Order: sequence, then structure tokens, then C-alpha cells
Amino acid sequence: MGYNIVSTEEINSSETGLGIGFTASAGKVFSPIRITIDQALENLKNLLLTRIGERYMQPNFGTQLLNILFEPNVSALKSEIEDIIREPVSFWLPYISLDAINTVTAEDEPQFPHNAKISILFSIDGFERKNITLVANTNGTIEIGETNE
Repeated sequence: MGYNIVSTEEINSSETGLGIGFTASAGKVFSPIRITIDQALENLKNLLLTRIGERYMQPNFGTQLLNILFEPNVSALKSEIEDIIREPVSFWLPYISLDAINTVTAEDEPQFPHNAKISILFSIDGFERKNITLVANTNGTIEIGETNE
């Protein structure tokens, strides 16, 4: 069975988008991206949520983040998460500057309903900053949120 994805946005033929964002909401699946910081955000999400070895013909692309998020919360987890994020981003996305990585675990807040909450503040030189938050829930799901800074 095939699907026909139709865009309801009117696009000027002289405009060229930077890429396609995944936004499974409001009846649309994909939306064109025309702003560099938004494309960087999509690239960062793609890198963080791809496991090493998962991408066809590029087995070194990705991170070990999904493998470590549901590990037991120990004090070394925070520094390990930061290393797991910083190294691949500096290699695969060198144009993104990671300004801050803040990890909150149940060890920090005992009533915390999540396994871990990671907030990443990033920027591109000369552009606005964005914040992406990944929350690893105890039921095994990951929620992603984003805000402008």
C-alpha cells in the first residue's frame, strides 16, 4: 500500500529549503526547513538518536547515548553521557558549538520520575542558540523537547 504525502504550504519556486524536518503533527509528516539553526537541530537529533552501527554504509555514525540512558544511575553516568555526546558532535557536526550539557538523574533528585534528563544548549557561530532536552522515562521511552534561547 502506498501513501501520498501532500504539502499544504505554498512554496515559492525560487525558495530552496535546507532540509526536511520530521513533525508528526497537524496532519503533516514532514515539513521543509528554511532556517540554519533548525536544520542543525534536526541534524543533532538525528545524530543523538542513531546508534553506532545502525546507519547503512556509515557504521561509525551515531552515539552510544541510547545504550547508556537506561543504565543504573551512578555518579559516573553524568560525565559518561557528556563524553558520549561531545565526541560524536565534534566529529560529525563540527559547525555546532555545544555550550552546555546538563544531566539530571534520580541521584540528584530522588523524587525524579525519570531515569535521566539531559539538556543540551547549542549554537552555531553568529546564529541564535537552541536548547534540546531528552528525557529518558522509566517506562523505556525518550521524550524530546526544544526551546529557543
